[in-house]
Amino acid sequence: MPTDRTAPPTPGRSLLGQFTALVLLAVFLPVLVLAGVLLWQSSMSVRSQGATRLAATADASARELDSFLRAHLAALQVLADRRNAAGDIGDLARWDADLARVNHYYPAFAHLLVTDADARVLTSAPPLPVDAVASVADREYFRMPRRTGQGHVSSVYRGRGPDNGARIAISVPLYRDGQFAGVLVGSMQADALVPVRGLEENGFELLLLDRGLTVVQASAGLQKRPLDQLAAGPDPGLARVARTLDGVQELDAVLRGGEDALAVAAPVDNGWRLLLLQPSGVVEAELRRTAAAVLALLVLVLTGVLAVVVAKMRRLGGSVRGLLRRMRQFALDGDTTQLAPANLPRELLPLADAMNGLATRARASFDEVNLSLQEQRRLREELQSVAQRLLTVQEDERRTLSRELHDDIGQSITAIKLAATSLTDDALADEPAVRREILDEIIAIADQTVLKLRNLSLLLRPPQLDSLGLEAALRGQVALLSRNSALEIRLEVAPLEARLPPDAELACFRIAQEALTNVARHAGATRVEVEVEVEDGDRGPLLVLRVSDDGRGFDAAHPAGLGLVTMRERATQLGGSVTIASRAGGGTVVRAVLPLAAGKRAPRT
Repeated sequence: MPTDRTAPPTPGRSLLGQFTALVLLAVFLPVLVLAGVLLWQSSMSVRSQGATRLAATADASARELDSFLRAHLAALQVLADRRNAAGDIGDLARWDADLARVNHYYPAFAHLLVTDADARVLTSAPPLPVDAVASVADREYFRMPRRTGQGHVSSVYRGRGPDNGARIAISVPLYRDGQFAGVLVGSMQADALVPVRGLEENGFELLLLDRGLTVVQASAGLQKRPLDQLAAGPDPGLARVARTLDGVQELDAVLRGGEDALAVAAPVDNGWRLLLLQPSGVVEAELRRTAAAVLALLVLVLTGVLAVVVAKMRRLGGSVRGLLRRMRQFALDGDTTQLAPANLPRELLPLADAMNGLATRARASFDEVNLSLQEQRRLREELQSVAQRLLTVQEDERRTLSRELHDDIGQSITAIKLAATSLTDDALADEPAVRREILDEIIAIADQTVLKLRNLSLLLRPPQLDSLGLEAALRGQVALLSRNSALEIRLEVAPLEARLPPDAELACFRIAQEALTNVARHAGATRVEVEVEVEDGDRGPLLVLRVSDDGRGFDAAHPAGLGLVTMRERATQLGGSVTIASRAGGGTVVRAVLPLAAGKRAPRT
C-alpha cells in the first residue's frame, strides 16, 4: 500500500498561498477593468444626457418664448383689427380705454402707445411725460409695420423713458379706408422675456439675441448685458454657436469667472437666437456623483464576490480532501513507475500518492482500449462486406444487361438475318410485293433494335456526358423521363466556368438519375425540380445537386433501398454526402454535395 502522507511535511511551497494570490488577481483585475469601463461609460452617458437635456431645455424655452410673443402680438392685432373695422382711429378716449384693458390682461407690456401715419404719438398707457419724444419715426417698430403692413417684433433698443432701459416692441399697423394710419405698439422690458430664475435653479445660463446678434437678455452668470453686440465682443465662440445652430458645443472661459460651459442655440420664429449654457462644473459634479455611485456598487459587488469565493474555497477544500480519500482507495500495489513528489507543493503530495495508485488502473484501461479497437476493426470489416455486396449488385446489373443483349437484341438481329436470307430465294424473284414486305419488316426490326441499343447506351453512360458535359446529359435524362411519364420536370443548372472533373460529373448524373427514377416510381409526384450549382466550401468548391418533388414524402423509419445506398456510396467515394429529407408542404428533397478540389477540371469544349 502507498505511504500515508496525510500530514504534509513542513518544507516546500504553499499551494494555498499561491492559489489565494491567483484568486485575488482573477477577481481584482477584472473588477478594476470593469470599474474603468463603467466609469468611462457613465462619463459618456452623463455627458450625453447633459447635452440632450440642455438641447431639450433650449428648444422648450424657445418654443415658450415664441408662444409668449405670438400671444401678445395676437392681442394687439385683434385690437387693431377692431379699430380698423370701426374706422375710429382718431378716437383717443376709446384708445385710452382699450390700452388700459390690454395693459390689465397683458401686464408684460411695460408701455402701450398709438401713433398716426406721421409717427406722432397720439396716446399712451401709462401716459408719457410731457417732455417725452412726440415722434417715433426713427424706431424699427414704426418703420417695419409701415413698410410690410404686418405685425412685427422689433430688435432690442434703448428706451427713451426715465430708465433708458433695454426694450423690445411688438407693433401692428393701423389703417383707415385702406390707407396706413399709424401703428399700435406695445413695449416690454428686455430682461423679462424669458423666466431666468427657473433655468438658473437647474444650473443653466441664458443668453437671448436678436436678429443682429445683439444681447436682448442675459442671466447673471454671463459677462453680458442687454444691448451688447455679441459679434464685436471677445468671445467669438458664442457668436459661432448662434450663427451655425450646430448642436451642443463646448466653449472655454465663456462664463463669469472664466468657467467653461456647454452651449446650444435654439432658433426663435422671429429670427432671434436663444442660447442656453450649462457650466462645466455642473456636469463634473454629476460625473463625480455618478462615479461615487458606480464605485460604491463595485465595492459591494467585490465584497460579495470575495465572500462567495471564500465560502466556495472552503467547500472545495473539503470536497478535494474527500476526493483524495476516494482516490487512495482505488490505489493498488504493483511495479508500475511511481510519481516523484520531491518537487511538488506539499498540498499535492496526497494527490501524488493517489495518482501513483491510479497508474496501475491505467494499464487495465489500456486493455479496454484494445478491445475497443478490435470492435472498430469488426465494424470496418462489416463496411467492407457492404461494399462487396454493392459490387455483387453491379455484377447482377451486368448479367441483366447481358441477358437483355442476348434475349432481345440478339433475337432482333437473328430475325433480321433470317428475313434477309429469305430474300435470296430465287422463288421470290418474280414476287416484288413479297420482297418489299420482307424489306419493310427488316427495316422496322432494325429501327427497333437501334432504339433498344440507344436506350441501353443511355442507361450505361449517356454519350452527352463525355462529349457535352453534365448539363447536356441531365437535359437528355429529363427529356427521356418527360416523354415516358406525366412528370413536369424543371432543370436549372448554374453557369459553370469550366468542365467539372469526370468523376464528379458521373456521380452527379447517376445520383440525379436514381433520384428521378425513384420519384417516377414511388413518390406519386406531379412536379420535380432539379438544381445544380457550385458553392464555395471550407476546403474548396463543392458541386451541389438538389432534387425536390411534391410527392408523398420520405419515410425515415423505412429501411433504405438499394438505390439510396448506391447514391450515398457514389458520394462517399468522392468524399461527399447525400441527405434525404421531407420538406414542408409535402414532398422529398435529395441533396448531394460533391467536393471538386480533389479532381482536376477539364477545359470546356
